Amino acid sequence: MQWIVKNFDCNKDKIIDYDIMPYLNPYLLKFKKQKKTREEFADAVRSELKYQFWGRCQYELVIEIRDNDRIFLLPWIGSRDNEKVAIEVTDDKSFDWEGFAEKHVSKQRFGNSAKIDIWNQVDYRFEEFISYCWDGIHTSKPRQKKTQE
Repeated sequence: MQWIVKNFDCNKDKIIDYDIMPYLNPYLLKFKKQKKTREEFADAVRSELKYQFWGRCQYELVIEIRDNDRIFLLPWIGSRDNEKVAIEVTDDKSFDWEGFAEKHVSKQRFGNSAKIDIWNQVDYRFEEFISYCWDGIHTSKPRQKKTQE
């Protein structure tokens, strides 16, 4: 399983595709076994994702809508040259960057940009994410070997 978001890698000084599932997989297995309903499972996953990825500077980016309605991601902190590291995501069809940018920038009082994080990216498609996890995690018991008599 894989769920890709955008994140800034300060070691490479670039914005990269970042898979959150290696961190989350052990929790998903645990929650799928413990939680009886999809809603309980979703609440547990939401809590874990917020704990790990919400409002922590190493997972934050700036999303910016520029004059020509092009959407860019820039590092929040840690880059030697934000403009050099900025990437344009306007035409990236793997995510609704236009709707996401509008949602977050419209809440701001300081212009055409907003600080976002990994949690915001997952939350924007949370129901789709939960369906992906709920349907993709299997907790069946391992089959026992048959013994010969």
